[in-house]
Amino acid sequence: MSNVTVGYQDGCLAPIFVSDYSIQQAEKMGADTIWFPDHFMGFAPKWLWTPENCAAAAVIHSGDALFDPAPVMARVADRFPRLRIGTSVTEAIRRHPVSIAQTFVTLDHLSEGRVVLGIGNGLRENTEPYGLPSRRRVARFAEALEVLQKLFASRGAPVDYEGSFYSLDGAVFDLPLWQDRPPPLYVGAHAPRMLGLTGRYADGWLPGQPVSGEEYARRLDRISRAAADAGRSMDGFVAAQTMLLVIGDDRRELLQQSMESLYVAYNALGLPGVVWRSHGLDHPFGDEFGGQIELVPSRTTRAEVEMARERMTPELLEDQYYFGTPAEIAEAAAPLVRAGCSHFILANMGGNFTGRGAKDFESMADLTRLLRSM
Repeated sequence: MSNVTVGYQDGCLAPIFVSDYSIQQAEKMGADTIWFPDHFMGFAPKWLWTPENCAAAAVIHSGDALFDPAPVMARVADRFPRLRIGTSVTEAIRRHPVSIAQTFVTLDHLSEGRVVLGIGNGLRENTEPYGLPSRRRVARFAEALEVLQKLFASRGAPVDYEGSFYSLDGAVFDLPLWQDRPPPLYVGAHAPRMLGLTGRYADGWLPGQPVSGEEYARRLDRISRAAADAGRSMDGFVAAQTMLLVIGDDRRELLQQSMESLYVAYNALGLPGVVWRSHGLDHPFGDEFGGQIELVPSRTTRAEVEMARERMTPELLEDQYYFGTPAEIAEAAAPLVRAGCSHFILANMGGNFTGRGAKDFESMADLTRLLRSM
C-alpha cells in the first residue's frame, strides 16, 4: 500500500469565516485537496437546524446557507497555493455543460492547474423543488459527459451536437485549456451504469458509501473494464472514498450519541430502502425508496425523522458513517487501500452532533497521518 493522499470536505456554508477556519485546520492536518458541495439546499430540514439538534447551528444560521462553490474555490486557490480544490459534486442539470466547461477551465487557470471537476448525475433536492428535471438523470449525465468531451477537444472549432437533452449548433468553446489539458474529471458513482460512465470518461472516482474491500474492488473492476472497452488507460486514475466520519475517543459512546440524534436519523433516511431491508428494517418511505438521491429535506417532516430514529440500529448506521478513534477508522479503511483506493476525503459529520468542536480536527489530523502512511 502506497501513495495514499487525503482530502477534506468543506461545508461551503455562510458565514465564510467558518470555511476559512476549517480549511486552515485541514491544511495543518495534512490535507492535499479541499472538496466543496454544489447544492441549492442543504443536508437537513430547516426545522432540524437548531442548537438542540445540531451543534453547528450555534454558529451557522442555516444548513441551507450554501455558497456557490466556484467563487469560493477561486478564493481558496488564491489563499492556499498548496491545496488542490474540487467539487464533490456538481451536476449538469442546474449548470449547462458549456457553463461547467467555462467555469472549471477558468478555475484551472486561476489555480494554475489545481482544480478537479467532480460531477455526478444530480439529486432530487437540488432540481425538482426548483422546477428542474429530476428524471432520467443517468441518461442526461451520459450526454453531458459527451458534450464536455467534445468541448474540451474542440480547440475553438464550432461544435454540433444533437441529443435528447442537449443541442449544440455551431457552439464555440475557445477558452484555452491550462497547459493544453482539461481539468481532471472525477465522477460520483455507485451503481453499474454510473460506474461504466466513470470508466468511459473519467480521471477519478468519488464514491461515498462505506463498503467492504471486496465490494470496492468489484466496483473498481467495473470501471476498469469500461475504460478498457473505451480504449482508455487507467494510468493515473484516482480511486477515492469519501468518509463520513463520527470520530472520537470512544466508539461505543459515539454510537450511543448517534442513536439519540435526530440529525443522524434524518441522514439515515438517505440510505436506500434496500439497505434498510438488508438489516431486517422497514424504511419509513418503503423498500423501493432510492435514498439520498431522492430525499428532499424541505419536504421531510419531524414525524418521519422520529420514525427513522425509532427504527434505526447501530448496524444500519455503520452502512453510512465511519465510527471510532482514528486508529479504528484507519483499520476500517485499510481494505479499501488494498482494493485500489488512493485518496480519502474526510467529511466530519459527527461535528454536527457530538459537540467535540476543535477536538475533531486533532483527531482528523491523527487519522490523516495514519492514512497517509498506508
